[in-house]
Amino acid sequence: MWYTGGGFNYPPDTLMRSRICYATSTDGVTWNKYAANPVLDISYVGGWDSLGVETVSILIDSAAPSSERYKMWYAGQTFNAYRYEIGYAYSPDGISWTKYPTPVLQVGSASEWDNGFIEGPSVIKEGNAYKMWYCGYDVTVDGSGTDGKANIGYATSTDGILWTKYANNPIMMTGVATWDSIYVQDPHVIKEGSEYHMWYGGGQNDTYYDQQVGYATSSDGITWSKSPLNPVLTRGNPGEWDQILSSFPSVLNDNNTYKMWYTGRDLDPLPAASLNYYWEIGYATSEIAGLFDNSKSVAEEMELFPNPVADLLGIRLSAECNSGELTIYDLQGQLKYSSSVVSANNLQIDLSDFVNGTYIIQFQNAEKQFKNRFILLR
Repeated sequence: MWYTGGGFNYPPDTLMRSRICYATSTDGVTWNKYAANPVLDISYVGGWDSLGVETVSILIDSAAPSSERYKMWYAGQTFNAYRYEIGYAYSPDGISWTKYPTPVLQVGSASEWDNGFIEGPSVIKEGNAYKMWYCGYDVTVDGSGTDGKANIGYATSTDGILWTKYANNPIMMTGVATWDSIYVQDPHVIKEGSEYHMWYGGGQNDTYYDQQVGYATSSDGITWSKSPLNPVLTRGNPGEWDQILSSFPSVLNDNNTYKMWYTGRDLDPLPAASLNYYWEIGYATSEIAGLFDNSKSVAEEMELFPNPVADLLGIRLSAECNSGELTIYDLQGQLKYSSSVVSANNLQIDLSDFVNGTYIIQFQNAEKQFKNRFILLR
């Protein structure tokens, strides 16, 4: 894990600064910080990343020379200007990093949607193309729909250094009178098969960060569909460590379990005595990425109708699924239904005792195991 650490203590600073640190774990829960942290520091001679370096995206590029196998994109902050832009660094081992000397993606002009700052890059590589999703903030009040809001843009590159912004940015915008009406930012994107998955921070308060995590899918990385079940990760209850903010997600799929590491916070605004003011990292899991499943193989194996459903769920399985076990789980992983299947034709399940929500339905026998999902709405 590469993460942002912020404070006044290393070295003695007149302002809080952020630096990029490193930790390892065998289970994703218990982490050991690298003894020589930080692994990427600020510039001490002035310049574009002299106040902070943070919000990293890292990939291991097997096609790169061994000295550049690890590639990092990060937000750098300008001293006394609070302007973020995106930089690049490379490493042979993920610990010893060499910075590219100048930003590789810069803020837009005064009339553009990303004129205030850009940060939170998420980069993947497909073939020989690098693709980046990033947050841009519009600080100019000129009657634009992005005024005073954070949205998500898209850029491409052939080398990870020279980037071209998408002409029709932003590609994901804040909602209207919704939980994400002021901020959509810090995306994390992965691609599975032909589908892109994005988790992002969203908030609706412009006086403090009240963010939670949303989810969206796309077939091309440009046109995104937000899940109607958003936010998929909510803030904690009063008194919990993440009661103010649960955001900045990073997600991977580990053997069909989605694992998320995210930032939480319990205080806002900053108290006068700031010694007990922390940003910390939490962990969450899910059996599904979100609401949508566009897998052709699953659709061919299991057809659900209607979906959404009110009471009776119809199921049509492929001919090869003429015996096995059918189970239904809620999003918390609680078993809600189990039955043996002896015929693949025109099955029905009575859902009258279920509450509204999204459920995972699984078929399994000696040869096959697959999952689908349905929504119960009355």
